[in-house]
Amino acid sequence: MDNIQDALIDPHADVKISLMVSSKSYEDFEKLYKNLTSSSSKISDVEILVKTDEPDQRYFELLNEGCFHFKILSYLPYYKRYSNHLFFNELCKISHGKLIWPLYEDCEIVRGDWCKSLMKYIDNNYYGDNIYNIALPMDNGKLHKQICGANIITREWYNFFGTVSPFPNLDRWLRELSKEIKRYKYFEEDELLSHFPKGHRTLSKKQRKELFYPMLKKYIKKFNRKV
Repeated sequence: MDNIQDALIDPHADVKISLMVSSKSYEDFEKLYKNLTSSSSKISDVEILVKTDEPDQRYFELLNEGCFHFKILSYLPYYKRYSNHLFFNELCKISHGKLIWPLYEDCEIVRGDWCKSLMKYIDNNYYGDNIYNIALPMDNGKLHKQICGANIITREWYNFFGTVSPFPNLDRWLRELSKEIKRYKYFEEDELLSHFPKGHRTLSKKQRKELFYPMLKKYIKKFNRKV
């Protein structure tokens, strides 16, 4: 090897945004991938991390031909949709971006350049500690009043809380926590707009009462001790 110094450099050192996808099918992932690449003018500083239930060469072939930095993890699923938060947490551990975006395969960007819009949050030390969540509005006319399906957290958020989410209904967790600690930012619909099909409740009302909200209070208490 001519230049050992080049070989030692982290190839992901320049990554600014990490996209994380827990993929259930290659066809759904390909659809998401095409939407992401067609709805941004520049993705050279972005990595995409994919968890698949089993090895599939098509993922590698698709990503290897594109502009994203990428990593693929393959291992057996646990409890289907109840395990998504575990996969996102695992992918986050090997991510490099300053912004971390857990993505569902049924997400679609229908307006705006997502990478250009997110880049304005890079290296802007909001709140002094840079711990916050950014929500993308959905196309049902409710703006930020709804529970947005697409949320982006900062690296500092993950470093402080140590997790993307301890529960599978990640969208509700990030919204509730960021709202309570007043670290919630959002895009207006005229800048960036996403679409999701109608979802299904993961946790029952009883489970939210007995598990979700008691855990949420612990995280809020942890943050309040910090500030």
